[in-house]
Amino acid sequence: MFDRLHHQHFYGLPLTRERLARAVDEATRAALLSEAEEVLQGRWRFFAFAHAPSDPTPGGVTDWHRCEVTGQRADPDAFGPALDYRDPTVVGDVKTIWEKSRHHHTTVLAIAYALTGQHRYAAGAAARIADWILANPPLRGVNWSSGLELGLRLMAWAWCYELLRPHPEWRTWFGPASPLWPSVYQHQVFLEEACSRGAPPTGDLLGELAGQYVASVTWPVFPESAGWQREAKAALTRQAHLQFFESGVNRQMDFGVHLAATELLLLPALLGERCGDAFDPAYLARVARAVGVVGRLRGAGGLLPRYGDEQGSLSVQLEARSVPRVDWLLRVGRDWLGVPVPEPEGGQLGATLLLGDGRLPLRAEPEATSGSFAYPDAGLYVLTSGAGRGREMRVLADAGPLGGLTLAEHGHADTLAFTLSVGSQEVVVDPGAYTSHADPEWRGYFRSTAAHNTLEVDLQDQSTPAAFSWSQKAGAITQTWEPREAGGLLVASHDGYERLPGAPRHRRELDLQGRVLHVTDHLEGQGRHHLRLHLHLHPDCEVQPEASNAWWVIWPGGAMRVRFDPQVQVRWGRGEYDPASGATPLGWYSPRYGVKQASPSFRAALTATLPVTLHTTLEVL
Repeated sequence: MFDRLHHQHFYGLPLTRERLARAVDEATRAALLSEAEEVLQGRWRFFAFAHAPSDPTPGGVTDWHRCEVTGQRADPDAFGPALDYRDPTVVGDVKTIWEKSRHHHTTVLAIAYALTGQHRYAAGAAARIADWILANPPLRGVNWSSGLELGLRLMAWAWCYELLRPHPEWRTWFGPASPLWPSVYQHQVFLEEACSRGAPPTGDLLGELAGQYVASVTWPVFPESAGWQREAKAALTRQAHLQFFESGVNRQMDFGVHLAATELLLLPALLGERCGDAFDPAYLARVARAVGVVGRLRGAGGLLPRYGDEQGSLSVQLEARSVPRVDWLLRVGRDWLGVPVPEPEGGQLGATLLLGDGRLPLRAEPEATSGSFAYPDAGLYVLTSGAGRGREMRVLADAGPLGGLTLAEHGHADTLAFTLSVGSQEVVVDPGAYTSHADPEWRGYFRSTAAHNTLEVDLQDQSTPAAFSWSQKAGAITQTWEPREAGGLLVASHDGYERLPGAPRHRRELDLQGRVLHVTDHLEGQGRHHLRLHLHLHPDCEVQPEASNAWWVIWPGGAMRVRFDPQVQVRWGRGEYDPASGATPLGWYSPRYGVKQASPSFRAALTATLPVTLHTTLEVL
């Protein structure tokens, strides 16, 4: 009873150990097995622990309710759906608890078993699933408070279920008497109710639907399974069009969400094809465009853009966390959907698990990508110069919506902000997110206008923040877009400050000419206002003064001269924060969720009567 029909397949499985070994290079294998060893020790490799894994636990045992960052333990007996997971005094940093319960680490153990055939990896994976089910009865505890978590957990369990099939004890672990089945059923009932409540289109909803679909296909054993599969597929098809612009950019305006949402559309569709339940061609076309956006925005050396929350969430883990997460996505998009992106260096393990080793790749030819380009419907503009010379100068500018969906909870008050990279080196940076619910004060800073490379008026954010969304959102309009082979011109404005006295309106011109970026800020309106122009640099950069309003920015292998308008008073700082003073923090950067570090930042201030025009020049040498 508890199995699929024999003619159905689970992605690229089954794969013998020998076939999988032929498709995976030694470095990829070693990275995955090294992480699996850490998992067996109870150590974690996510968020704050990405470069220094957490301490081992006795016997590798997992406390599914404890936040390793704060030490706070959530009440395992609390009624999950009513638990306030946003209150750090109740749960600590809930994302840390949830990340463990997504079972990505358990999938790593199952893949390690597929690569080696070693019993300890398989037993470790099966034991962690059983232990989670025992420690998290239905609707009890924080791990039953978010449908997204349930959806991602189901997908991870499905991979473990299939990857462990060759093991002699598979039927003992997953047979009719297994505790898996009541929990899987309760997960799907929870998701059915969550999806039926008419929630607004969000990335969380995509995770709920993807988990429901994958679970229904993997385990079509319940009376409701066929209906769950059918309804999840129909809802995913609707959400693909609601949550992505026509260009393929995700409407949340968060690149991390774009990656996760693209995966959450691709994974059900690929499984559907393998099981004779193909998705609509228009759906697949939307997924292909979303993958194409990733390939186009990826810069030299695999450098990924940063905008929005960028919290690093995975939909499923098919490679070691040290491997670039987009490689398997680009490889599958290229070889399955024919997306014209360059073949990535990595991703073979994930692509083989998804596509199998017998599929002939399409090897789509990459698009010609010289010169500047844009996604106007999303308000993303990329100005480039020096492509193909190893030191491409790339400017990514935001002249789009705060977030194209109802809540815009992952958007930042960064309208008309830009980032600048030279080759694979980030120079002028987006700050990242750092935290979500655990520290509201720092959460407020990292999504503020002051934390981004744009103009701030009267110490106010362009958009008005609410607790976990925005009560008023700045609207942007692009007046001019002129892409060039070695640069380009963008002129855009926003209305975020028109709510202030004198109705200030910010218009910015970004003009990249070869190695020089000219930034011109016009503030129109009336009255006297305090203006602050922010420029945040990567921690690798050092700052040296040249003149009163000219500075050198130096990093290993490169340098840039920054000239500010003579009207402004410029100061720079690194890691400044004094909560008693009430002053805005200066010089902070978050390379990944849960981590912040000092970085140099400029703040150029002026109090003047409008209208005002400021000129800033960044020259890369």
